Amino acid sequence: MCGRIVQKSGPLDYVERIFPNPRRIFEDPAGPLYNIPPGARPMVMHRLAGDVELERQHWGWRPHNSKYLMSNARLDKILANAWPWKLLTTRGRILVPADGWYEWKPLADGPKPPKQPYYIHATDNAPLYFAALSNWRLSADKDEAHGFAIVTNDAAGGLIDVHDRRPVALPPDLALHWMDPEFPAAQALALLEHGLPETAFTWHPVRQEVGNSKYQLPDAIEPVPPMASA
Repeated sequence: MCGRIVQKSGPLDYVERIFPNPRRIFEDPAGPLYNIPPGARPMVMHRLAGDVELERQHWGWRPHNSKYLMSNARLDKILANAWPWKLLTTRGRILVPADGWYEWKPLADGPKPPKQPYYIHATDNAPLYFAALSNWRLSADKDEAHGFAIVTNDAAGGLIDVHDRRPVALPPDLALHWMDPEFPAAQALALLEHGLPETAFTWHPVRQEVGNSKYQLPDAIEPVPPMASA
């Protein structure tokens, strides 16, 4: 899954990797955030109204008359054209730029074992672009009815030792196609199977304080000695 993300870079750092010469300046007054949970409003990139926009949307989507708030969207469900994701694949494709994300690894068996948090990021420290699906509407409230979910897939390689699922991060060229509203939906969905492989990432233990989403200090992503297994 993807339950916390880091957006510590500036807006232009995210935009310029996809658009080397952006035609306008993108700004965001919130500044760097080191611990963004579902229910918050991370920065997202999209072209849902035509031009490229960088704005904040609600992380988590509650479909009409549903009791479930969905912060992640499983790739297998999307490719199977399952409810509710088929509602968004043609008109709701967005990107969530990030510097990395957190996962928690249980250190023992049992119902409530202690967990070691890990920070996962690109080996070259470049920005990541998570594929996401949004129910964005022009002039609509930025609430959970118009929120988004990050696409996730099964983990593989060494990353599975930390968590069995991870967000689908697209390389810049595929990220451009994903958020292009004119790009056919069927081809866009096929891109999701070509996200960055596990070998593109590295990870390390981080402090227990990141379990509280109010912890926003820069040392949230710094490596610490791992906890001993129970």
